[in-house]
Amino acid sequence: MSVVTDKRLRRGSPPWSDLPYDILCCIMGHLCFVDQIQFRAVCKNFGLVAGIRPKDKLPWVLTLNFSFKNYMYPSSLYDPCTLEAYKLDHELTSSSWSGVVKLQVCGARNGWLLLAEITPFFFFGHTDFYLYNPFTDDASINLPRLRTKEFKATFTSNLTSQDCLFFAIHADEEREKVMCISTCSHGDRKWTESLAVEGNLKQVIGVVYIKGIFYCIFKTGMLGSYNPATKKWSLLISENTNSSELRSLAGSFEARFVESDGEVLLVYSKRSYKPWHIFRLDWLQMTWVKEVSLGNRVLFLGDISFLISADGEIKDLSDRIYYHGFRRSYFYPIKSGIGQIRSHSLIRQSCKHYEDRSPHMLRVWIEPPSL
Repeated sequence: MSVVTDKRLRRGSPPWSDLPYDILCCIMGHLCFVDQIQFRAVCKNFGLVAGIRPKDKLPWVLTLNFSFKNYMYPSSLYDPCTLEAYKLDHELTSSSWSGVVKLQVCGARNGWLLLAEITPFFFFGHTDFYLYNPFTDDASINLPRLRTKEFKATFTSNLTSQDCLFFAIHADEEREKVMCISTCSHGDRKWTESLAVEGNLKQVIGVVYIKGIFYCIFKTGMLGSYNPATKKWSLLISENTNSSELRSLAGSFEARFVESDGEVLLVYSKRSYKPWHIFRLDWLQMTWVKEVSLGNRVLFLGDISFLISADGEIKDLSDRIYYHGFRRSYFYPIKSGIGQIRSHSLIRQSCKHYEDRSPHMLRVWIEPPSL
């Protein structure tokens, strides 16, 4: 084919903006979050492609600063795929006194965070809840204030959906060893207290929503459930039914949990001691089973935790636990062995995806949303 003929063919080809919608969706699915934003800005037709999950498998890191200048939380986002840190143009406004409040991240979905701003006042306190999206300018939704300073909270569905039900289990201000269960929805002016149950809130490490039921996970391995339809509380696993090893770990180790597609893991760790201990919830036997490996998966542990498949470009990250330190993020390789190891001596050298260092006090794993 001659060069002249080839030029004529190219001149007569349809423009890129006329590509079929299904092909545009396929292209979008192979782009990371930042490239998807740029892709949609090319032309009107490209901008019509929406709801495509980015190819990014690794969670980003959101950092929040507690300097409280002008009652703000300056924040930034770190992308492990491009190794770029993005300073956010918008800031999170503090609703209380400078230097007094404590910020807690309760959950996340599709880029949105459920945040709690705790203001302690001696014997009493209150918590302001709101939704925040660091990927969207000025995206914040307020929820009713809860008269407590000790709680665990979660939600049922997408945070911005009108059908979303918010759940909190919190301390009773007047009764010791009593926990209160409260719920609210978008548009409510206050939380509705549904039930009071016996228990030690300080032992609750987290709550999760699975198939219509809220589950409360205790540090000792106890498991309680609350059905919002019947307003009934049940204790599914008691402390006495757990193994002696699990009860021993609960006494001296820190505990966190992660839920992924109905699978629940309970993870015990100690800053200067390895290995970390992992237990999986056996739903049929209603007991905790010790795991010695994550297999072809990687765990990101924190206030928000993720358990993802380590395949493709990140296959070398399998059987690792990533977690946040004071100034940066680290990982612990589960297959590294048993025994006393100096803190971080094994970990710092290979954490190439999360090299960004930050003086920020709060670091949170977060997934980019579908555009």
